[in-house]
Amino acid sequence: MAIKRPLRSKFIFYLILSALFLTVFGSLDTYRVASKELKIDLLLRSKVLSSAIHQSSMIANNMQELELVAEKILSSNPAINTLIILSADNSRAVYEVHTKSYSKEVSMLLKHAAKSVLKSTDPSARLVENNSLFSIVPSNAPLKKKISNSKADTQHQHSSRDSSLKGHHKEPASSAKVSLHEPKTLTENNSTESVAHAGAVLFAFDQQMIQSDIFALLWRILPTTLTGVSLMILLCYLFLHMLVIKPLSAIKVTMLLQQNGVESARAPAQSSIEIDVMSKTLNRMLDTMREHENVIKAMAMTDSLTGLANRTLFQSKLEQAIKQAVLQQQRFAVFYIDLDKFKLVNDQYGHLAGDKMLKEAAKVLTDHTREMDTVARLGGDEFAIIALQATDITAIQLRLENIISGIAWACHFSDSDINTGASIGVAFYPNDALEPDELMKRADSALYQAKSEGRGVYHFYCEKTA
Repeated sequence: MAIKRPLRSKFIFYLILSALFLTVFGSLDTYRVASKELKIDLLLRSKVLSSAIHQSSMIANNMQELELVAEKILSSNPAINTLIILSADNSRAVYEVHTKSYSKEVSMLLKHAAKSVLKSTDPSARLVENNSLFSIVPSNAPLKKKISNSKADTQHQHSSRDSSLKGHHKEPASSAKVSLHEPKTLTENNSTESVAHAGAVLFAFDQQMIQSDIFALLWRILPTTLTGVSLMILLCYLFLHMLVIKPLSAIKVTMLLQQNGVESARAPAQSSIEIDVMSKTLNRMLDTMREHENVIKAMAMTDSLTGLANRTLFQSKLEQAIKQAVLQQQRFAVFYIDLDKFKLVNDQYGHLAGDKMLKEAAKVLTDHTREMDTVARLGGDEFAIIALQATDITAIQLRLENIISGIAWACHFSDSDINTGASIGVAFYPNDALEPDELMKRADSALYQAKSEGRGVYHFYCEKTA
């Protein structure tokens, strides 16, 4: 069996789940974008640094000055752990320097990647990523060479350049490992030697430092993201409460009031079309149920033949009348009515005639009953009336006489010698009795006295004649 939970709890659960998914997805996408942007920035920085190296080689008087430029570049760019300058034909390294995080494997991988890139037809700078991040910036044009500060003729300049090139061949630059903190050059014995043509510039970046920069960016963005997600959850919950939970709560309150007996309770109109339709449907259902209940109550509380109150309703009305009389310190009367010769009519003319006689008698009783009084058929040919505020005995006597004469006239059969009519016994509250059953017994006793006096008369209860 599925566990049932409140709509609010389910909505918040799925909202938080969605928010976490969006946060993770957004963080991953942010990481992807940040990584891409950072790599583009590294490539642009590589181009700028390569340009600076080439410019420095154009104005440097010797290799030592170029080394100082390279060291400054490394010190101002901690993400770079390897810097390699190739010769003009990109066949060999004329300068190579590393930081403490240097490894020979990184240097070999960088040179191998540079060979593949420089052999391609696309001479543009690019990043190569293979466990490590490399930037390879080819040189589009050979740079001018510089000689030492000594004033010499053109021939001496050529011999100086040849001497420099020979020096490079004697000590291959590719084997040189220069630390940033303990710089060594390929031509450390010829620090005044002129700078040769420079080719492509190669950079190896510290992946851990780059990752740290990306994660630092994510941590700066994460609080803003979480704040936005929290506000989204809060707003969604407020909208849910305002548009769904609150209207449904109003409908729930209506149903609880109905359950507690408040028959007039109805669901209020709502701003949302769907929930408003639900409210109207509920109200129509309640109205229909109320109509059906009224019909059922009427059937349960009224006599199906005459439409008068039945014995059950009469008993309830009698109890209410006693309570009202106690509060208002008033008295009322009970008329106990029995039709005369009803059994003879049934036997002689059949039950249809008997039913007609009952209906006519009920009509006469209703016509001579005030709106605040109650007329009931107790069963068979017995009727009863609760006459409230019965203080005028003369008026009561006139009313009783009109009932008896009215029933005698309405129930008369022209082709029969049966003289129909009614006999009435009267008892008063609180003079004759204080309890409902006792009061009806007193009225019944008075009726018996009326019938014994010859029928077609009324009789007030009296203890002497009871």
